[in-house]
Formats: sequence, structure tokens, C-alpha cells
Amino acid sequence: MRTTEYETKKEQAVKLSVLWAKTGLRELSMRDAVNDYIEATGANHAIDNDEQAILYGRRAVALRVSIEAINSLSKDELHRLDRKLMEIVNEDMPRQQHGLHR
Repeated sequence: MRTTEYETKKEQAVKLSVLWAKTGLRELSMRDAVNDYIEATGANHAIDNDEQAILYGRRAVALRVSIEAINSLSKDELHRLDRKLMEIVNEDMPRQQHGLHR
């Protein structure tokens, strides 16, 4: 993925996260943008599909979104955003498929 595409996904995730934290609007758009950014960083992939490593990678990316948004939010809005980002990180984990594949 090119750097400009990566930066665009990050900016979109931050912009929609700030909008959601301030107004409560466009939650699903924010969730999709954050998940797209997480996928773009490669955080959904780890050696041997280690779930713990994937979770830590997803958390690190969510913290990056939170750090980028910190200047635009009040303390309460930032706390609300942090809780929602951790919810996204935990609930939207990629599903691991175990078994034989052809």
C-alpha cells in the first residue's frame, strides 16, 4: 500500500473518530474507518496467527488514532473515544479459521 493511501485511511479514521466523540453521529462509519486503518497497518496479521499479538497490534493502532485526536477533544470526549476504540479492537477481531483447507 502506498504511503498516501495509508495516510488517507489514518486521517479518515481520526476525522470520523473526532466527529463521533463530539456528536455521537456516524458510529458505523467511524468503526469501518478504524477497521480499514487497522487492516492497512497490517495489525490483523501476526506470525502463526497469534491472537494475543494481533490484539496488541490492534490496540497500538487504536491508541495511535486516539493520540492523533487528542488535541480536538475534551477530557470526557477523549475518554469516551478510548472506550469505543477498545470496544472496536476487541469486538472486530479477525476470525481465526482452524482446520484443513483445500
